[in-house]
Amino acid sequence: MENNQETSNSKKKSYTGWILFVIIVIGITLPFHYLPERLMVFPKNELTFSNTIIWEEDVDKLIELYNNASFFEKQTIRQEPLVRKLMEKGIIISETDK
Repeated sequence: MENNQETSNSKKKSYTGWILFVIIVIGITLPFHYLPERLMVFPKNELTFSNTIIWEEDVDKLIELYNNASFFEKQTIRQEPLVRKLMEKGIIISETDK
């Protein structure tokens, strides 16, 4: 009987450890954008899972979207927090910035 209780306590400690690990990982990843291909990390404006990991393909899609947009759509795209951060970091540059 005592052996079952020890096993149960051991499982509870194991689950608690995993839950704590998950909370720490979420706490570390939420406030940042990660660009693994460029080895860059920079803070987000909001705590969301959106655009936590940004691949080069995602940047290319943003550039393509911007290039195919109308003047007003370009203005809107430039106001998006992610695009502004990428422009600040020099990952995306505007033709007028050259």
